[in-house]
Amino acid sequence: MPELLLALDAGTTGARAMLVDPAGTVLGVDKRPIASYFPAPGRVEQDAAQVWNICRAVLDGALVAAGRSITDVAAIGVTTQRASIVLWDRASGEPVAPMLVWSDLRGMEQFKALRAAGFTSWPQVPSAKLPAAIALSGRDPADLQWGTLDSWLIYKLSGAHVTDASAAWLTGYYDYAAGSGWDAALLAHQRLPATMFPAQVESWGPIAESDPAVLGAAVPITALVADQAAAMVAHGALARGDWKATYGTSGVLMTGTGEVPETIHKTMPAEALAFAGGKPRFCVEGMVITTGSLIEWLCGGLGLFASPAAMEAAAALVSDAGKVVVRPSLAGMGAPHGKFEARGLIAGLSFADGPGQVARAALQGIAFRFREIADVIAGALPVPEALPVAGGLSASDTLMQLQADALQRPVRRHAVREASAYGAALAAGMGAGLFGEDHLKRLARYDAEFVPKVRRDEADAAFARWRDAVAV
Repeated sequence: MPELLLALDAGTTGARAMLVDPAGTVLGVDKRPIASYFPAPGRVEQDAAQVWNICRAVLDGALVAAGRSITDVAAIGVTTQRASIVLWDRASGEPVAPMLVWSDLRGMEQFKALRAAGFTSWPQVPSAKLPAAIALSGRDPADLQWGTLDSWLIYKLSGAHVTDASAAWLTGYYDYAAGSGWDAALLAHQRLPATMFPAQVESWGPIAESDPAVLGAAVPITALVADQAAAMVAHGALARGDWKATYGTSGVLMTGTGEVPETIHKTMPAEALAFAGGKPRFCVEGMVITTGSLIEWLCGGLGLFASPAAMEAAAALVSDAGKVVVRPSLAGMGAPHGKFEARGLIAGLSFADGPGQVARAALQGIAFRFREIADVIAGALPVPEALPVAGGLSASDTLMQLQADALQRPVRRHAVREASAYGAALAAGMGAGLFGEDHLKRLARYDAEFVPKVRRDEADAAFARWRDAVAV
């Protein structure tokens, strides 16, 4: 009897698959990079066919790593980065335009026009960019289907054209007034046929079944949830006030608000966390747009460090950053600023400073950006004392200690850094009926806790100096 859970997690810079047993033990993982292309300033594209091939490969890779086969898998969960656009031909199923990544800003003028017309939109969401994608294709919209990356991967796995609320909410097309479905007025405004749009399904439960010709067996797909929501599942953080931070390509601090949508700040509007079992769950989030990508840029783009590990070592060798400050905003500043035109900043350099000060200032800049968001959330919602964290960059002990110092809170690091993949596997387990939501807290395991090592007055003074130096 198959009992294993297979998760597919397609992020912005890479895809991974993870095989997990019902006790939460990770049996096998495979991950591979995804290339982005930058045809012009503010434009970020990927090849949707290439992304699918990579995802297909990591699914096989995780099974091989665990010494298992697809016939051992009871259920599949899929999670992806949000708000990217894939456009494909209805008849052939082939992509007809580049995939527009969530961070692509070519929709800025359309976003402004939609806001002026009374529609909900943001610069990075699909409603601001789908018309541009259709124009790139040169095709009649009636002949096309579209979806965010989750929809595309489910389509390739099963032939189903679906999405869930956690992804649909951030398309700009969601019918926020009705609480489900698509905004018919916006579709009419942009002259888009409803047949282009995926059906909305619950985040976990019966969703689709894999095509045996694709994976070698018909396996139930029982979870479809956006990456940040999947990470909340990994922490068992689905109740009002539950929170977590993810340090990936971008950084996200997300907090549950319960069964009612709630906006706590103009840059942190209500979002859907998950809809399952007929029950809605909502959340708010603040984004540090440039997080892991800042480290990659300092290493690759500027060539200051041979690798992220070398940068971590350099930061750990110095006791402080001196007067060096870094604002991690190479692609704009998210919450609580909402200034997408802002760019990165390195300041306060002197001849006395070296790579260690720059490395430490970069990590501290990330920690302080998270504090800006945490201060807003903690002022509005009943959050717990400790902050659970995960994501690739959470492996940096230096960053985690700087984060605990900045927040003046304990920081608890998940034992599975790839929390989105782990959460997708657990959501698939819930969707398949292998265990319930009440099991999630027991399945969330932590391997380190970082407690503040500086006094609050010192932390507050350092934060104030940083904010003054990087003010936009």
